[in-house]
Amino acid sequence: MSIEGESKDAGREEAISASQQLDCETAMLLRATIRPIFANAGSWTALAEVLKDKGYRLAFRRGRLCITEHETGKRVCGLKFLGIEFLDLVRRMGRPIVVARGKHADGDVLTARPHISRA
Repeated sequence: MSIEGESKDAGREEAISASQQLDCETAMLLRATIRPIFANAGSWTALAEVLKDKGYRLAFRRGRLCITEHETGKRVCGLKFLGIEFLDLVRRMGRPIVVARGKHADGDVLTARPHISRA
């Protein structure tokens, strides 16, 4: 296996293991707390603001929408872990505004379109 292949696998394992490291009680509490926030959000901005108040934010990691810790950016879990489908969110709230970061389909979900000044 090439070094590139090994580094891809390592990143995937890191992303998968974040939610697997939670004990079942913590996982259940996380789902019980976070799922209603997604269910009640009327927009990506509203969703991001409520998550921010709870100490989380939305971000794409390796092309998948995840919940991360607001302060550290550390991945907490993905939508699949919560039983939420990204496509369902897009159908309900439209596409999120995302700014790309890095080389691995990573990005941050923005609460508003960036203002570009034309001088």
